[in-house]
Amino acid sequence: AVLRAQEAERARVARDLHDEVNQALTAVALRLRATAEQAPPELADELAETQRLTGEAMRELVGLARELRPTALDDHGLLPALRTQVGEVGRRFGIDARFAADGEPPPLGEDEQIVVYRVVQEALSNAARHARARTVSVALVARDGARLRVLVADDGCGFDPATAGAGLGLEGMRERALLACASLDVRSAPGAGTTVELVLPVRQGAPS
Repeated sequence: AVLRAQEAERARVARDLHDEVNQALTAVALRLRATAEQAPPELADELAETQRLTGEAMRELVGLARELRPTALDDHGLLPALRTQVGEVGRRFGIDARFAADGEPPPLGEDEQIVVYRVVQEALSNAARHARARTVSVALVARDGARLRVLVADDGCGFDPATAGAGLGLEGMRERALLACASLDVRSAPGAGTTVELVLPVRQGAPS
């Protein structure tokens, strides 16, 4: 119930960003284009730069809305959504990002899928934004049908988990894991990269 309430709020904010803010920026972009067509030559460069910045803001907004509510998870399921997420991180940050699945993942309920997706999302964000990683890999391991292991490993600068601040989102990952009766292990050290391991027990009869 807690996870679903959090996701419902994220979905609401994502809709507001798309419906209100993005539409306002679209109107600004159209107005700028019309102004540029009639503006004197000495203003051309300034207007072109303003148009570029507006377009960049719109793209960032779309990306933020997608992070808040991953439509790929609803539309295509967990594996395709994770594969898309990893690919987008690689393209956006220019790092070698890879995804692999070892074995067929067992059926997971909606809450469990959200936990996996959000933990991977946070770990990828840490690798790209904070650790300055050059490579990051996401692996799903499902061999015995009783549990799902999710591993996110990067070659970034690493950190001391015992003294890490709130900015890395570790507490949020742990709270999500706890709500799903899963375990979360973060292994890292300065200069040694980071591995995040989520182990999720599979409930018999869980819906896909």
